Amino acid sequence: MTQQLTPIRWIELGLPHPIDPERLIFLQADGPFALRRWYRHPVGEGEYHLDLDCRTEEGGLTGCLHCSHPELYTRKRFPRKLGFSIVAIAAVLAPFTPYYSSLAVAGLLDFVIYRSAPDEVVCYVCGSVHRGFREEPRHPLFDRTIAERLTHGDKAVMGSPMRPGGTAGAPDPEH
Repeated sequence: MTQQLTPIRWIELGLPHPIDPERLIFLQADGPFALRRWYRHPVGEGEYHLDLDCRTEEGGLTGCLHCSHPELYTRKRFPRKLGFSIVAIAAVLAPFTPYYSSLAVAGLLDFVIYRSAPDEVVCYVCGSVHRGFREEPRHPLFDRTIAERLTHGDKAVMGSPMRPGGTAGAPDPEH
């Protein structure tokens, strides 16, 4: 008996800007199988070529669609500026609230927002963000040893060797 998967309604792919790698250019599609192999940059600053072979038949990811690297990590799509703002406001209000209760409320609010935030998969090498793809195969949380190995190569203090097949289906790091 085959398992019926719910259809993927949309995906979003954040690719590094060709001039400013700190910025991302987002592509949206009706699902992982609606993507094309290449896209032109909106301002005409080059093309993006996608490796669509990094998708699974179910719509998951085995590697980065932008650079084809097989090591990805999962993180929460948490609005960090909002989290910092909540804590800052609570800290300012703390002396005026009984028993510094604004700090407890801020912590609870941060926790609720974090738990309700959806996951996204990020590439260790190029920083591309993959949203809306199937969770299987699952990619583990951020692993400092992988980042260290990819950043510093042989000089890495705590770099771990790459698993065969990358991070698809790997367990979460122990640290």
